[in-house]
Amino acid sequence: MVPLEAVSQSHRVLAVVSPAQESNWLKREVRSLMSRIGIGQGAAMSRWARNHDVTLFRAASGRDCELSDRLKKLAPDVICVSAFPWLLSDEILGTARRSALNVHSSLLPRHRGPNPFLWIYYHDDRRTGVTVHRMNQRADAGEILAQEAFDLPRGFAVDRLYAKKAELGARLLVQVLDKLETGDLKPRAQDERFLTYAPRVSQGTKMVDWEWDVERVWHFLAGLCPRRREPLRDAQQREVRYHSVLSYTLGDCPCEAGELRPASFGWNLHCRGGSIQLGDASHPRQGAET
Repeated sequence: MVPLEAVSQSHRVLAVVSPAQESNWLKREVRSLMSRIGIGQGAAMSRWARNHDVTLFRAASGRDCELSDRLKKLAPDVICVSAFPWLLSDEILGTARRSALNVHSSLLPRHRGPNPFLWIYYHDDRRTGVTVHRMNQRADAGEILAQEAFDLPRGFAVDRLYAKKAELGARLLVQVLDKLETGDLKPRAQDERFLTYAPRVSQGTKMVDWEWDVERVWHFLAGLCPRRREPLRDAQQREVRYHSVLSYTLGDCPCEAGELRPASFGWNLHCRGGSIQLGDASHPRQGAET
């Protein structure tokens, strides 16, 4: 929503497009309920379109023929995409008379794909950023039109990172649109030598490599909690649902890496070179943001 609002300040928005409801019955009902009570991305886009008197289209897929026909009638100069779940067909991309642009939350070609935030933490990136690129039929592979990097603090909360990237992406997108009008764009091809992928990962997938040192494990867990929690089990193989990632302590690890021991605040998670303190539901989250 942040890029959309920024673009609307200086450019005319002809329409906004959001994904149609889920085909899965339960997911569809949950999203419908969220929309009715005014929360969620779909509800926010509907509210924005209504408040700004802009047409809202619902797309069934990235190859939606009905959407393509509607866009052809509007004849937009530019298509701008941010956090859309599908690749767009050539037919849809071709409805833009000048260019189709995407805002991607990584330093392309690093972390191409739908889930860059998870993989930024997983790969222990010390710098991250946002890229605006031209769209083509390969995911996140088009020419780079704008890119900006910044340092990623250790244990930085992913919600804060998302908000920071949304603001940066909005600023870069407006810059690209302005340069597109003046003809000052200087596109550059992505260097495929530095390509990495950021695929979706199923809930409950184990991600931590216990060869990582304690600080790296803490950074991964603290940054993503509570959006994502690593599946952990105690000595009796019971699942442990920690509430927060508090801090970490350096020192010799008397236990096997990955072993959990109960503590007054919740759990001690033993790692290579120390332990991580995990809070239970009654303990506030602290120490994870720097």
